[in-house]
Amino acid sequence: MVKIALEWLASCAGCELSILDLHEELLDLLEHTEIVYAPILMDVKEIPEDIDIAIVSGSVRNEDNKEKLQELRKKSKTLIAYGTCACYGGITCMADLYSPDDLSARSFSENPSTEPAEQPSEVVPELLPIVHPAGDLADIDYFLPGCPPKEGLVKDLLIPLINGEVPNIPKKSVCADCHRQMDHVEFDKLKRRVVGDTDPEKCFLSQGYICLGSVTLGRCGALCSAAGIPCHGCGGPSLDVLREPNHDVYNCLVNRIAHLSKMPHKDVEKQIYDKGHVVYGFVIGSTIMENKKVSLIPQLIKK
Repeated sequence: MVKIALEWLASCAGCELSILDLHEELLDLLEHTEIVYAPILMDVKEIPEDIDIAIVSGSVRNEDNKEKLQELRKKSKTLIAYGTCACYGGITCMADLYSPDDLSARSFSENPSTEPAEQPSEVVPELLPIVHPAGDLADIDYFLPGCPPKEGLVKDLLIPLINGEVPNIPKKSVCADCHRQMDHVEFDKLKRRVVGDTDPEKCFLSQGYICLGSVTLGRCGALCSAAGIPCHGCGGPSLDVLREPNHDVYNCLVNRIAHLSKMPHKDVEKQIYDKGHVVYGFVIGSTIMENKKVSLIPQLIKK
């Protein structure tokens, strides 16, 4: 039996629930595995030894998250960063737009919806200066981004690993799965996702909407665009963006919009004013993305 461990760090538990989306196929998976550690499922206090596959979700927000991640690395043969938060920091890393003191004050002493209180000093783990993806603090064997990863990819990753095989994971962008047609259409104003009605057959970028499908890894089946919603990048950066040192989510998006609309680059940049949320929202904690020479992340985060 293959021993599996599941750990959630700074997470919403959506990634853990996505494993249940395997439905009946989960029973087939459990025939060959034993879940030996999963705080979300069982009352277990200690991480056991000799774990075959450890799956960690969520970002590393505090000292407790860091200790658990590093202990899992020591006790497991294969460690999987599961979900965009574990791979790139995810939306939890938007906390890096503010200082830890600002965040604590907002949560405890300056929250308009609660009575002011002192920040807890006992039991509650100390916040790290910034939020980290798992790969910053431990060696990761496989990365499976997604918010959360789709059930088909879970099966395509776990079953080969359980059988001792190398997984074959899709490597295309969201645009590759999108049915919409891209076209060159001149416009001078960008639209946010919630504005107006969209043409269901035309590419969002060609309609002036900010859509991150061209710079996002496509393992979701382009579900949002099929439902009339522009991609907001929850799958993490595309391989093209990751591999090329001069490619960044922001500059690639600006170049694409300028090319399609014939707007000057500076005019496009002026209209994407909330870069930390709109463009870098799911990857702002990624060291890989931050270290690119063309990245704007160093200008946005507070360390």
